Amino acid sequence: MRGQITRQVDGQLPQIIGVLGTSEGLLAGIKNDDWNEYHLIVSGNVLTHLLNGRVMSVVIDEDGKNRKFDGLLGVQVHVGPPMKVEYRNFRLKALSNGGNP
Repeated sequence: MRGQITRQVDGQLPQIIGVLGTSEGLLAGIKNDDWNEYHLIVSGNVLTHLLNGRVMSVVIDEDGKNRKFDGLLGVQVHVGPPMKVEYRNFRLKALSNGGNP
């Protein structure tokens, strides 16, 4: 969730281990009716989500049974009021990781 640093361990519910700010405070950095820049940094099992240059959430995935280090990339829109969603300038960059997944 926005504002949380979360750790996921095999067979357990996600644990909130830190806070990045309030959801409302972070919401103030999201642009309505304009482009937002989304940046996802995935380093091994740590996923850092940034929006407009601000860290919004961090997930540490230690669920070895259910996680995957490969697969498809998708985008998702949640159910809600009518909205227009557009995507542009997708860039993927594979970084050298010393042979680790």
